[in-house]
Amino acid sequence: MTDDGNQQGSATILFVEDQEEVAEVAQAMLEELGYTVVYASNAQKALDLLDQRDDIDLLLTDIVMPGSLNGADLAKRVQEEMGLKAVLVTGYADKAIPSDQFDRFDVILKPFRMEELGARIRAALAGK
Repeated sequence: MTDDGNQQGSATILFVEDQEEVAEVAQAMLEELGYTVVYASNAQKALDLLDQRDDIDLLLTDIVMPGSLNGADLAKRVQEEMGLKAVLVTGYADKAIPSDQFDRFDVILKPFRMEELGARIRAALAGK
């Protein structure tokens, strides 16, 4: 445990974000928190990575992304088909997903602090 009370992680997180600048900042935060990060720029690339790897512990995905599969749909699919835990990230939560998805997934609003991100990741991995 660090001096500020943040616990260090050890899980592997598949992080899906289409905006490169946001991805770089969040990936740096996750790595500083001790997580291994596998990055995908869209839902299809995330699914391809999930087919190739068996070491992913958590999906962390932006909700609004280009393509036919948004982050909420991706999270629902990997949860149902693979039993993978998921946390959603968005700056547009009130418009991006139906309200019932807030009950199904933890949603982090952008911008977020590293402490909040770490706490949400730890809670999701612990099944809370």
